Amino acid sequence: MHTALYRANALLTYAGSVLAVLCVLATITDVFHTAHPSVTCEFKGIDGLQREYGHDRAYPVLSLRGDWTSEFTWNTKQIFVYANVEFETRQNKRNEMLMWSKLLTSKDEATVDLPRLAQEFPYAVTDQGYTLRGTLFNISITWNVMPRVGRLYTRTQAFGPWELPQDYQTLQKEG
Repeated sequence: MHTALYRANALLTYAGSVLAVLCVLATITDVFHTAHPSVTCEFKGIDGLQREYGHDRAYPVLSLRGDWTSEFTWNTKQIFVYANVEFETRQNKRNEMLMWSKLLTSKDEATVDLPRLAQEFPYAVTDQGYTLRGTLFNISITWNVMPRVGRLYTRTQAFGPWELPQDYQTLQKEG
């Protein structure tokens, strides 16, 4: 006859094994899921390009539309979407600044329509110097799909290139 501890150990080991197999099967179902999100981004202009203490700062304005509904499955917990401004300068070959981010937690929230997406604090397109004028830049929209079980995966769609103005512009506030 086996003791109660021996039986509890066998039961918990069996339950853990079954749970592990179910988690693997859940992860495999996401491998066969194909999503086709629709994302568009347009450069609408600039609210300002200023020379500040030790650096240039730009305030680009975008139009962003996206539908991430097809990314949601029964295993999707949430999707983190963000927009990066990417550019190159003589001093730094790779510059990326986060301009906007949003957490999508359900299919109901998976559609984004921002006809005027302007940079807000704490996000800033800033250069370590005075070389933003006339700089080419791209916008990359990236989303991280976070499942309940399985691996997180990232997808990116790039837009551009566009050019910042050659001259400084006073910051225009929307009234």
